[in-house]
Amino acid sequence: MPVVAGGAVSWRMTWPHPDGLLWGLCGSGAWALLCAALACAGVRLGWWPTAVPSQRGPRLMLLTASTVAAAAVWLICERLGAPAPLLAVGRTGPLLAALLLACTWAGNVSLHTSAAAAAVTLLALQLGPGWALLYLLVAAIGWSRLHLRVHTPAQVLMGAVLGTTACVAIMSFAGP
Repeated sequence: MPVVAGGAVSWRMTWPHPDGLLWGLCGSGAWALLCAALACAGVRLGWWPTAVPSQRGPRLMLLTASTVAAAAVWLICERLGAPAPLLAVGRTGPLLAALLLACTWAGNVSLHTSAAAAAVTLLALQLGPGWALLYLLVAAIGWSRLHLRVHTPAQVLMGAVLGTTACVAIMSFAGP
């Protein structure tokens, strides 16, 4: 969901030039692929038992790597000449990853719900309020985390609030 949101918003922000779509898909896609590769490598190396670790230690390791990956992708996009408005929006990834890492030190929040909430918030802020209907998908993701018994209601709610708040904060500094 964050990859699709990144592509759609980047395309909209740079319209009529289609290169925004490529920047958005490549930037958010590279981060998603790096995180997936790190998760799979961690399983192969025995750092954690599954690609989505629920134990605190492995989860902190993966979130740290995800935060570094997000910052690295953002810096690479900057070096390759990504448009400034896209770089401003792109700060959402590293900020959200760092906030999730900090929250995981203190407790446990739903990363899935947080990422979905940030993506929907980005779509609603940049493409119009009609996209807020996708918060129903965020609710479904939150419910799935509860149904699987990997999070408590408070952890799911905190993830949604964190994703939404981080996105709103970044977008308020990024401009239109």
